[in-house]
Amino acid sequence: MDFLSEHEISNLLTELGITATPEGDECILLQMDADKATAKHCLDNADCMPCGSDDETSCFELAPEALVIAAISAVHKIHEGSTVLIPVSKWRAVFDAVAFSMACDESWQEFDASATIKLNTRDPLLFETGDQHTLVSLLTSLMNDGETREQGVFLMPVGAPILVHLQPGGPVKFWFGNSAIADEVREAYTN
Repeated sequence: MDFLSEHEISNLLTELGITATPEGDECILLQMDADKATAKHCLDNADCMPCGSDDETSCFELAPEALVIAAISAVHKIHEGSTVLIPVSKWRAVFDAVAFSMACDESWQEFDASATIKLNTRDPLLFETGDQHTLVSLLTSLMNDGETREQGVFLMPVGAPILVHLQPGGPVKFWFGNSAIADEVREAYTN
């Protein structure tokens, strides 16, 4: 795991047609432009904010406990090497939300100790192939223990046209730049 500068992923964001929109004082929301997104999916439940679906979004309503399982199953399908996480707000909100549940994860604890200088940034965090266990543990903890929108993250696999917005408790939104990938990932939450 390693922090990158926002500049280091600017070409990836441009290539995928990902734009940033400020929301409130703390949040910056990302989305894939409509001309790049060939499919949009949303996982939600009665307890979370509605996904705000439109005619182009396929919504999948899941029980709260199934939402986390489905989202993590999708991450397993998506993470095939390098994956970038970007916080909705600042990393401090994410690190605070997962502090207790990630206390037993040695690789996270080592990283956490060295990451204090980045907590007040939105710098992208790169997870490599060997970091998949930590990535999955982090996202599971965040979905289960997070409480606010500011604790959400965006996930982008390097090399695949996908953007995922994971929020504590849901919804989980997916943008796909390729219908075949959308169909493959859909299996994670429809089976």
